[in-house]
Amino acid sequence: MLNEPTGWRRRALLGAALAAPWWVRAEGSAASSTWPKAVTLDYHMRRGLLSGTGRLAWQPQGERYVLRLEARLPLLGVLLTQTSVGRLGPQGLMPERFTDERLRRPVRTADFQRPDGPIRFTGRSETAPLQPGMQDRLSWMLQLAWRVQTEARLREPGRELEMPVVGARGDVDLWSFRLQGEQTLSLAGGRTAKTLRYERLARDPGDHRAEVWLDPVLQHLPARARLSDGKDDPLDLVLVAP
Repeated sequence: MLNEPTGWRRRALLGAALAAPWWVRAEGSAASSTWPKAVTLDYHMRRGLLSGTGRLAWQPQGERYVLRLEARLPLLGVLLTQTSVGRLGPQGLMPERFTDERLRRPVRTADFQRPDGPIRFTGRSETAPLQPGMQDRLSWMLQLAWRVQTEARLREPGRELEMPVVGARGDVDLWSFRLQGEQTLSLAGGRTAKTLRYERLARDPGDHRAEVWLDPVLQHLPARARLSDGKDDPLDLVLVAP
């Protein structure tokens, strides 16, 4: 979520990796009942020496969804707001519009011209091809949770999964995740949670880095997320225990 543009350095790699994608399955293979019900999760947020609050709001309605992440600092106000809007399909989330707003920076958007693309970006004439299964810089988190919830094999140690991810600044990359194992996580407020820790396998030092601790009690929604662009301090979100 925090990466700067990387250009199209892996377009060829994406094409090869998607030659035999996981999402070629029978229509209706993922029932709507597998999606988490509407929920708002509150987090303790830290970035370097700064601390504040975070909130992840998941709002499915029929075949559509709205997903929103907000990070807020005392006195300074909202540090980050990201919103993903789209449809729910048998292969997962199908983003239609991604909005990325940062403190003292202009709002940027990625518009998915479905069904065939391309993806258009605020302030950029260059477009990106719409890849099957492509997620935005926020929807990947729910897509990962849904796949782990519905595919038991992904809960086996050492398992990996891939998805193409696009940011609002036009950067496209193939994100590979690996299950690093089970971990008991201390939540903000004192409670603990037994989680599954997944980490993005970065190929280059400048790659966006992502770690998520998925909680089976929450239908594998994140109890913690640690996100970094490899340059600035990571954005660390830890669930506030109810």
